[in-house]
Amino acid sequence: MTFSQQQTKIRKILITGGAKRVGAALVRAAAEDGWQVLIHCNQNLAEAERLADNLGETYLKPRILQADLSDAEACKHLMQKACQDSPLDALVNNASLFRYDSAEAFDTEDLAAHMAVNVAAPAILTAEMAKALGTAHKGVVINMLDAKLFGMNPDYFTYTLSKAALSTMSQMSAQYFAPNLRINGIAPGITLPSGGQSEAEFQQAHKRNPLGQGADVAEIVAAMRLILDAASMTGHHIVLDGGAHLQPAPRDVAFLKD
Repeated sequence: MTFSQQQTKIRKILITGGAKRVGAALVRAAAEDGWQVLIHCNQNLAEAERLADNLGETYLKPRILQADLSDAEACKHLMQKACQDSPLDALVNNASLFRYDSAEAFDTEDLAAHMAVNVAAPAILTAEMAKALGTAHKGVVINMLDAKLFGMNPDYFTYTLSKAALSTMSQMSAQYFAPNLRINGIAPGITLPSGGQSEAEFQQAHKRNPLGQGADVAEIVAAMRLILDAASMTGHHIVLDGGAHLQPAPRDVAFLKD
């Protein structure tokens, strides 16, 4: 392949959980930047189709791949379909299981469910992507983490355990798969309303940090673009939380009251 051909090659990216919320924003940004986007979804097929149709009016229309990430074989099949024509250039492990529990209510079945989606699926997809790339190509993986790993509180006990494991997996994989795969993480703090928060409650929680402003979706998109373009960056986590990790709270922000 000549240099001019490399310059015009359309890069291909798979974004898991890409139908809604932050995932949809990452899909839009990648499409705007000229990527061939593969939108993974599980239950949100209708939303994924609407997003792909809307983007296809202006950009290269995204493809949709549906898979249950709690199933290891489905994860392998997903990567096979993603690399059917050519290897991926990038993978964003954005899909996540997020259910509330506490240490007191710890349940091994819930741990297995969180670990399957939040750790095993990214690990399988990363390994399968590396196999497809071989040694002749280079790629990048971005794992979506959580800023609470850097300013711990005990809420969402099992979810947090799984994200901590994903953080460790990211760094170990960055060591193992170098130089062909760069692997980094983005760890946002509270970004969008969740857990039944009202808009007023969200705005209050979003400002509860040293900077008086938490992460927004545009910053997560900017972090993705930085990682995709920074060829020397691997094994690093970008924390976007307004400095909340500098002053860890005793509870998740969704449960704090002024």
